[in-house]
Amino acid sequence: MGIQNTDNKKILVITHQLSRTGAPIVLLDMIRVYWRHGYQMEMIAMLDGELRGEIENMGIPIKVQEHFMDRVDEFLSYAEKFDFVIANTLVTFEAIHLLKYMKVPALWWLHEGRQYFEYFTKVLPDFRNLPPNIHVYSVGHYVQRIMEELYGVRTEILHFGVAMPALEDEGSQAQGEPEMPEGKACFLTAGTYSKVKAQDVLAEAIRRLPEEYLVRAEFFFCGNEKMYDEAVFTSVRRLCTEYANVTMLGQLPRRETLAWMRRCDCLIAPSRIDPMPTVAAEVMMAGKLCLCTDVCGIAHYIEDGVNGFTFPPEDVDALAEKIKFIIDGHGHLEDVGKAGHDIYESYFSMEVFEKNILGLAAQYLGG
Repeated sequence: MGIQNTDNKKILVITHQLSRTGAPIVLLDMIRVYWRHGYQMEMIAMLDGELRGEIENMGIPIKVQEHFMDRVDEFLSYAEKFDFVIANTLVTFEAIHLLKYMKVPALWWLHEGRQYFEYFTKVLPDFRNLPPNIHVYSVGHYVQRIMEELYGVRTEILHFGVAMPALEDEGSQAQGEPEMPEGKACFLTAGTYSKVKAQDVLAEAIRRLPEEYLVRAEFFFCGNEKMYDEAVFTSVRRLCTEYANVTMLGQLPRRETLAWMRRCDCLIAPSRIDPMPTVAAEVMMAGKLCLCTDVCGIAHYIEDGVNGFTFPPEDVDALAEKIKFIIDGHGHLEDVGKAGHDIYESYFSMEVFEKNILGLAAQYLGG
Protein backbone atom coordinates (compact mmCIF):
# COMPACT_ATOMS: atom_id res chain seq x y z
CA MET A 1 0.00 0.00 0.00
CA GLY A 2 2.90 2.34 0.63
CA ILE A 3 3.28 5.36 2.88
CA GLN A 4 0.04 6.84 4.18
CA ASN A 5 -0.36 10.44 5.27
CA THR A 6 -1.43 9.88 8.87
CA ASP A 7 -0.53 13.40 10.03
CA ASN A 8 -2.85 15.33 7.68
CA LYS A 9 0.09 16.90 5.87
CA LYS A 10 -0.90 19.49 3.26
CA ILE A 11 0.61 19.89 -0.20
CA LEU A 12 0.35 22.94 -2.45
CA VAL A 13 0.74 22.16 -6.16
CA ILE A 14 1.66 24.97 -8.57
CA THR A 15 1.59 24.42 -12.33
CA HIS A 16 1.98 26.64 -15.38
CA GLN A 17 -1.23 25.36 -16.97
CA LEU A 18 -3.95 22.72 -16.94
CA SER A 19 -3.79 21.82 -20.62
CA ARG A 20 -3.91 18.21 -21.81
CA THR A 21 -0.20 18.25 -22.63
CA GLY A 22 2.82 16.33 -21.34
CA ALA A 23 3.94 18.14 -18.17
CA PRO A 24 0.45 18.83 -16.74
CA ILE A 25 -0.66 15.25 -17.48
CA VAL A 26 2.26 13.66 -15.63
CA LEU A 27 1.72 16.13 -12.78
CA LEU A 28 -1.87 14.92 -12.60
CA ASP A 29 -0.57 11.38 -12.15
CA MET A 30 1.59 12.62 -9.25
CA ILE A 31 -1.43 14.35 -7.70
CA ARG A 32 -3.47 11.15 -7.94
CA VAL A 33 -0.80 9.20 -6.04
CA TYR A 34 -0.64 11.70 -3.18
CA TRP A 35 -4.44 11.98 -3.12
CA ARG A 36 -4.82 8.19 -2.82
CA HIS A 37 -2.39 8.21 0.09
CA GLY A 38 -4.40 10.75 2.03
CA TYR A 39 -2.52 14.00 1.49
CA GLN A 40 -4.59 17.18 1.58
CA MET A 41 -3.95 19.23 -1.53
CA GLU A 42 -4.74 22.55 -3.10
CA MET A 43 -3.60 23.88 -6.46
CA ILE A 44 -2.64 27.10 -8.22
CA ALA A 45 -2.63 27.07 -12.03
CA MET A 46 -1.17 29.95 -13.99
CA LEU A 47 -3.47 29.08 -16.91
CA ASP A 48 -6.76 27.15 -16.87
CA GLY A 49 -7.38 24.11 -19.06
CA GLU A 50 -9.04 20.78 -19.76
CA LEU A 51 -7.57 18.98 -16.73
CA ARG A 52 -9.45 21.16 -14.23
CA GLY A 53 -12.44 18.82 -14.09
CA GLU A 54 -10.36 15.74 -13.27
CA ILE A 55 -8.64 17.57 -10.42
CA GLU A 56 -11.83 19.06 -9.01
CA ASN A 57 -13.44 15.59 -9.10
CA MET A 58 -10.89 14.61 -6.45
CA GLY A 59 -12.11 17.50 -4.29
CA ILE A 60 -8.93 19.50 -4.78
CA PRO A 61 -9.53 23.30 -4.80
CA ILE A 62 -7.96 25.18 -7.73
CA LYS A 63 -7.36 28.86 -8.21
CA VAL A 64 -6.06 30.42 -11.41
CA GLN A 65 -3.32 32.99 -10.89
CA GLU A 66 -1.08 34.07 -13.76
CA HIS A 67 1.48 36.03 -11.71
CA PHE A 68 2.85 35.95 -8.17
CA MET A 69 5.11 38.99 -7.86
CA ASP A 70 2.20 41.43 -7.83
CA ARG A 71 0.56 39.57 -4.90
CA VAL A 72 3.56 38.78 -2.71
CA ASP A 73 2.02 39.13 0.75
CA GLU A 74 -1.12 37.26 -0.29
CA PHE A 75 0.90 34.34 -1.71
CA LEU A 76 3.26 34.10 1.27
CA SER A 77 0.37 34.11 3.72
CA TYR A 78 -1.42 31.43 1.71
CA ALA A 79 1.64 29.20 1.24
CA GLU A 80 2.47 29.26 4.97
CA LYS A 81 -0.33 26.81 5.76
CA PHE A 82 1.22 24.03 3.65
CA ASP A 83 3.85 21.47 4.62
CA PHE A 84 5.21 20.87 1.12
CA VAL A 85 5.06 22.67 -2.25
CA ILE A 86 5.40 21.10 -5.70
CA ALA A 87 6.13 23.54 -8.53
CA ASN A 88 5.79 22.02 -11.99
CA THR A 89 7.88 23.33 -14.93
CA LEU A 90 10.35 26.17 -15.30
CA VAL A 91 7.51 28.66 -15.90
CA THR A 92 6.62 28.65 -12.19
CA PHE A 93 9.85 30.55 -11.40
CA GLU A 94 7.99 33.51 -9.85
CA ALA A 95 6.58 31.25 -7.15
CA ILE A 96 10.07 29.81 -6.53
CA HIS A 97 11.46 33.33 -6.07
CA LEU A 98 8.98 33.82 -3.21
CA LEU A 99 9.34 30.33 -1.75
CA LYS A 100 13.07 31.04 -1.32
CA TYR A 101 12.13 33.25 1.63
CA MET A 102 10.11 30.56 3.38
CA LYS A 103 11.02 27.38 5.26
CA VAL A 104 8.47 25.10 3.58
CA PRO A 105 10.24 22.45 1.44
CA ALA A 106 9.56 22.90 -2.28
CA LEU A 107 10.14 20.42 -5.10
CA TRP A 108 10.72 22.16 -8.45
CA TRP A 109 10.17 19.64 -11.26
CA LEU A 110 11.77 20.77 -14.53
CA HIS A 111 10.72 19.44 -17.97
CA GLU A 112 12.03 22.06 -20.40
CA GLY A 113 14.60 22.18 -23.17
CA ARG A 114 17.59 24.48 -23.38
CA GLN A 115 15.69 27.16 -25.30
CA TYR A 116 13.40 27.80 -22.33
CA PHE A 117 16.31 28.26 -19.93
CA GLU A 118 17.84 30.72 -22.38
CA TYR A 119 14.55 32.56 -22.92
CA PHE A 120 13.97 33.02 -19.16
CA THR A 121 17.64 33.50 -18.27
CA LYS A 122 17.20 37.05 -16.89
CA VAL A 123 14.34 36.17 -14.55
CA LEU A 124 15.27 32.70 -13.29
CA PRO A 125 16.70 32.35 -9.77
CA ASP A 126 20.38 31.55 -9.40
CA PHE A 127 20.36 27.75 -9.37
CA ARG A 128 23.83 27.71 -7.78
CA ASN A 129 22.64 29.61 -4.71
CA LEU A 130 19.17 28.30 -3.97
CA PRO A 131 18.33 27.97 -0.27
CA PRO A 132 18.14 24.46 1.20
CA ASN A 133 14.34 24.34 1.11
CA ILE A 134 14.27 24.42 -2.73
CA HIS A 135 14.89 20.99 -4.27
CA VAL A 136 15.31 20.91 -8.06
CA TYR A 137 14.53 17.70 -9.98
CA SER A 138 14.99 17.04 -13.70
CA VAL A 139 12.48 14.92 -15.60
CA GLY A 140 15.31 13.12 -17.39
CA HIS A 141 18.96 13.03 -18.34
CA TYR A 142 18.56 15.72 -21.01
CA VAL A 143 17.38 18.33 -18.50
CA GLN A 144 19.97 17.15 -16.00
CA ARG A 145 22.71 17.73 -18.58
CA ILE A 146 21.40 21.21 -19.43
CA MET A 147 21.49 22.16 -15.75
CA GLU A 148 25.09 20.99 -15.51
CA GLU A 149 26.16 22.80 -18.69
CA LEU A 150 24.42 26.10 -17.95
CA TYR A 151 24.76 26.32 -14.16
CA GLY A 152 27.24 23.70 -13.03
CA VAL A 153 24.51 22.21 -10.83
CA ARG A 154 23.85 18.48 -10.51
CA THR A 155 20.15 17.71 -10.10
CA GLU A 156 18.40 14.51 -9.16
CA ILE A 157 16.24 12.82 -11.81
CA LEU A 158 12.53 12.27 -11.22
CA HIS A 159 11.01 10.41 -14.16
CA PHE A 160 7.26 10.56 -14.59
CA GLY A 161 5.15 7.41 -14.51
CA VAL A 162 2.52 6.33 -17.01
CA ALA A 163 -0.20 3.70 -16.77
CA MET A 164 -2.70 2.19 -19.18
CA PRO A 165 -6.22 3.17 -18.07
CA ALA A 166 -8.70 0.33 -17.79
CA LEU A 167 -11.07 0.28 -20.75
CA GLU A 168 -14.71 -0.64 -20.20
CA ASP A 169 -14.39 -3.16 -23.00
CA GLU A 170 -10.83 -4.11 -23.89
CA GLY A 171 -11.99 -5.71 -27.11
CA SER A 172 -13.90 -2.69 -28.40
CA GLN A 173 -12.50 -0.13 -30.77
CA ALA A 174 -11.83 3.40 -29.62
CA GLN A 175 -14.55 5.77 -30.78
CA GLY A 176 -13.97 6.88 -34.38
CA GLU A 177 -11.04 4.52 -34.88
CA PRO A 178 -11.04 2.70 -38.22
CA GLU A 179 -10.06 -0.91 -38.69
CA MET A 180 -6.27 -1.22 -39.02
CA PRO A 181 -5.40 -2.24 -42.61
CA GLU A 182 -4.23 -5.84 -42.93
CA GLY A 183 -0.60 -6.41 -43.82
CA LYS A 184 0.46 -2.76 -43.54
CA ALA A 185 2.89 -1.14 -41.10
CA CYS A 186 0.95 1.54 -39.22
CA PHE A 187 2.76 4.59 -37.79
CA LEU A 188 1.37 7.10 -35.30
CA THR A 189 2.67 10.58 -34.42
CA ALA A 190 1.10 12.42 -31.47
CA GLY A 191 1.83 15.95 -30.28
CA THR A 192 1.24 19.65 -30.78
CA TYR A 193 2.01 20.77 -34.33
CA SER A 194 5.17 22.78 -33.67
CA LYS A 195 8.77 23.29 -34.71
CA VAL A 196 9.84 21.47 -31.55
CA LYS A 197 7.72 18.37 -32.29
CA ALA A 198 8.87 18.58 -35.94
CA GLN A 199 6.00 16.94 -37.79
CA ASP A 200 7.24 18.84 -40.86
CA VAL A 201 10.39 16.68 -40.83
CA LEU A 202 8.28 13.53 -40.80
CA ALA A 203 6.06 14.88 -43.60
CA GLU A 204 9.12 15.36 -45.81
CA ALA A 205 10.45 11.90 -44.93
CA ILE A 206 7.14 10.33 -46.00
CA ARG A 207 7.39 12.19 -49.33
CA ARG A 208 10.80 10.64 -49.89
CA LEU A 209 9.60 7.07 -49.48
CA PRO A 210 9.57 5.04 -52.72
CA GLU A 211 6.15 3.97 -53.95
CA GLU A 212 6.83 0.31 -53.10
CA TYR A 213 7.12 1.34 -49.44
CA LEU A 214 4.25 3.82 -49.42
CA VAL A 215 1.76 1.15 -50.47
CA ARG A 216 2.80 -0.97 -47.46
CA ALA A 217 2.33 1.71 -44.80
CA GLU A 218 -0.25 3.97 -43.15
CA PHE A 219 0.54 7.16 -41.26
CA PHE A 220 -1.66 8.78 -38.62
CA PHE A 221 -1.12 12.25 -37.09
CA CYS A 222 -2.76 13.14 -33.78
CA GLY A 223 -2.66 16.72 -32.46
CA ASN A 224 -4.53 19.92 -31.68
CA GLU A 225 -5.86 21.45 -34.90
CA LYS A 226 -6.78 24.76 -33.27
CA MET A 227 -3.45 25.74 -31.69
CA TYR A 228 -0.44 25.07 -33.90
CA ASP A 229 2.57 26.38 -35.76
CA GLU A 230 1.17 27.37 -39.16
CA ALA A 231 4.07 26.10 -41.28
CA VAL A 232 4.28 22.73 -39.51
CA PHE A 233 0.52 22.18 -39.53
CA THR A 234 0.25 23.14 -43.20
CA SER A 235 3.00 20.68 -44.18
CA VAL A 236 1.01 17.82 -42.65
CA ARG A 237 -2.37 18.99 -43.92
CA ARG A 238 -1.01 19.24 -47.48
CA LEU A 239 0.52 15.78 -47.18
CA CYS A 240 -2.82 14.42 -46.03
CA THR A 241 -4.61 15.80 -49.08
CA GLU A 242 -2.02 14.38 -51.47
CA TYR A 243 -1.46 10.91 -49.95
CA ALA A 244 -4.33 8.47 -49.38
CA ASN A 245 -2.36 6.65 -46.67
CA VAL A 246 -1.92 9.74 -44.44
CA THR A 247 -4.68 10.61 -41.94
CA MET A 248 -5.08 13.49 -39.50
CA LEU A 249 -7.00 12.34 -36.43
CA GLY A 250 -7.37 15.66 -34.62
CA GLN A 251 -6.77 15.94 -30.88
CA LEU A 252 -7.84 12.74 -29.12
CA PRO A 253 -8.54 12.07 -25.43
CA ARG A 254 -5.68 10.22 -23.75
CA ARG A 255 -7.65 6.97 -23.51
CA GLU A 256 -8.28 7.04 -27.25
CA THR A 257 -4.68 7.99 -28.06
CA LEU A 258 -3.48 4.98 -26.06
CA ALA A 259 -5.93 2.76 -27.93
CA TRP A 260 -4.36 3.94 -31.19
CA MET A 261 -0.90 3.16 -29.84
CA ARG A 262 -1.98 -0.38 -29.08
CA ARG A 263 -3.25 -0.85 -32.63
CA CYS A 264 -0.42 0.84 -34.51
CA ASP A 265 3.00 -0.74 -34.95
CA CYS A 266 5.25 2.23 -34.26
CA LEU A 267 5.19 5.69 -32.73
CA ILE A 268 7.36 8.28 -34.49
CA ALA A 269 8.65 11.19 -32.36
CA PRO A 270 10.58 13.36 -34.87
CA SER A 271 11.21 16.17 -32.35
CA ARG A 272 13.98 18.68 -32.91
CA ILE A 273 14.36 18.53 -29.14
CA ASP A 274 12.19 16.92 -26.47
CA PRO A 275 13.42 16.57 -22.87
CA MET A 276 11.16 13.58 -22.17
CA PRO A 277 8.25 12.81 -24.53
CA THR A 278 5.41 11.22 -22.59
CA VAL A 279 4.09 9.47 -25.70
CA ALA A 280 7.38 7.59 -26.11
CA ALA A 281 7.04 6.03 -22.65
CA GLU A 282 3.37 5.31 -23.35
CA VAL A 283 4.07 3.45 -26.60
CA MET A 284 6.74 1.38 -24.81
CA MET A 285 4.14 0.63 -22.16
CA ALA A 286 1.98 -0.76 -24.97
CA GLY A 287 4.89 -2.91 -26.18
CA LYS A 288 5.04 -1.23 -29.57
CA LEU A 289 8.01 0.27 -31.41
CA CYS A 290 9.37 3.73 -30.63
CA LEU A 291 11.22 5.65 -33.35
CA CYS A 292 12.53 8.97 -32.02
CA THR A 293 15.33 11.46 -32.51
CA ASP A 294 18.47 10.86 -30.52
CA VAL A 295 17.97 14.19 -28.70
CA CYS A 296 14.72 13.02 -27.10
CA GLY A 297 15.25 12.40 -23.41
CA ILE A 298 14.09 8.80 -23.62
CA ALA A 299 16.79 8.08 -26.21
CA HIS A 300 19.20 7.85 -23.25
CA TYR A 301 17.76 4.37 -22.69
CA ILE A 302 17.39 3.29 -26.33
CA GLU A 303 19.94 1.13 -28.10
CA ASP A 304 19.12 1.60 -31.77
CA GLY A 305 17.60 -1.54 -33.25
CA VAL A 306 17.59 -3.39 -29.91
CA ASN A 307 14.84 -1.78 -27.82
CA GLY A 308 13.76 1.04 -30.14
CA PHE A 309 15.06 3.16 -33.01
CA THR A 310 16.74 6.56 -33.12
CA PHE A 311 17.89 9.01 -35.78
CA PRO A 312 19.49 12.49 -35.78
CA PRO A 313 17.08 15.47 -35.55
CA GLU A 314 16.08 17.06 -38.88
CA ASP A 315 17.79 14.25 -40.81
CA VAL A 316 14.98 13.52 -43.25
CA ASP A 317 16.86 10.83 -45.15
CA ALA A 318 17.85 8.98 -41.98
CA LEU A 319 14.23 9.04 -40.81
CA ALA A 320 13.04 7.73 -44.17
CA GLU A 321 15.54 4.88 -43.96
CA LYS A 322 14.35 3.91 -40.47
CA ILE A 323 10.74 3.92 -41.66
CA LYS A 324 11.70 1.69 -44.60
CA PHE A 325 13.50 -0.70 -42.21
CA ILE A 326 10.41 -0.96 -40.00
CA ILE A 327 8.15 -1.51 -43.02
CA ASP A 328 10.46 -4.29 -44.26
CA GLY A 329 10.46 -5.83 -40.78
CA HIS A 330 6.69 -5.60 -40.32
CA GLY A 331 5.56 -8.56 -38.25
CA HIS A 332 9.12 -9.52 -37.29
CA LEU A 333 10.15 -6.79 -34.81
CA GLU A 334 8.16 -7.91 -31.77
CA ASP A 335 11.36 -8.53 -29.79
CA VAL A 336 12.31 -4.87 -30.17
CA GLY A 337 8.90 -3.84 -28.82
CA LYS A 338 9.23 -6.24 -25.90
CA ALA A 339 12.69 -4.87 -25.08
CA GLY A 340 11.25 -1.35 -25.20
CA HIS A 341 8.58 -2.46 -22.73
CA ASP A 342 11.39 -3.39 -20.36
CA ILE A 343 12.52 0.28 -20.45
CA TYR A 344 9.02 1.28 -19.41
CA GLU A 345 8.91 -1.25 -16.58
CA SER A 346 12.31 -0.20 -15.25
CA TYR A 347 11.94 3.58 -15.36
CA PHE A 348 8.43 4.80 -16.26
CA SER A 349 5.92 2.42 -14.71
CA MET A 350 3.49 3.81 -12.17
CA GLU A 351 4.87 1.37 -9.59
CA VAL A 352 8.34 2.89 -9.90
CA PHE A 353 6.95 6.44 -9.99
CA GLU A 354 4.75 5.91 -6.94
CA LYS A 355 7.65 4.46 -4.96
CA ASN A 356 9.83 7.44 -5.90
CA ILE A 357 7.40 10.21 -5.04
CA LEU A 358 6.24 8.59 -1.81
CA GLY A 359 9.92 8.38 -0.92
CA LEU A 360 10.17 12.12 -1.50
CA ALA A 361 7.19 12.65 0.82
CA ALA A 362 9.00 10.64 3.47
CA GLN A 363 12.19 12.63 2.88
CA TYR A 364 10.68 16.11 2.99
CA LEU A 365 7.66 15.58 5.24
CA GLY A 366 8.88 12.88 7.56
CA GLY A 367 6.45 10.29 6.19
